[in-house]
Amino acid sequence: MPIHGYALAFAAAVLWGLLYVLDERLLAGVSIYRLYFLHSLAGLTVAGAVLLAQGESPASLLRFSWPGVGLPLVIATMVVVVLACLAIFASIQALGAARAAVLEISYPFFVALFAWLLYRQPFTWPVVLGGLLIFAGSAIIVVGSHRVSPGRAAAAAPDSSAAAR
Repeated sequence: MPIHGYALAFAAAVLWGLLYVLDERLLAGVSIYRLYFLHSLAGLTVAGAVLLAQGESPASLLRFSWPGVGLPLVIATMVVVVLACLAIFASIQALGAARAAVLEISYPFFVALFAWLLYRQPFTWPVVLGGLLIFAGSAIIVVGSHRVSPGRAAAAAPDSSAAAR
């Protein structure tokens, strides 16, 4: 088993958790489009530098098709990543990082669903059951947090001064 793969996946989860919280704070003062631009600029800088260090020519960085990978797939991926990033930034801005992350965590179910729909990869009962449990857990957290938010808890508490009168 490639243990480093599990370590990297865990590191990614930790970093995404931190990023959502940092993004929530940034979104209090910048638009989702500015934040997306900043994320894209960081990715462009790092990926471009690595590719150039690996011997790629600057012109090759703007190539959009490779053997076995056609332009339609590249365009579809680019459109989906833009929509996904803007959607999660808008969700973080509207709901906060914690609530947005709880809802977005259902994505593994959609990975399995699209892998089955597009590439006929197996869609097994453990995946379906796991997906349902993720949705159920997300619903419990979101619905529960709406019912017990700090502002509502204080407003619903009985006024002890009224009882003393």
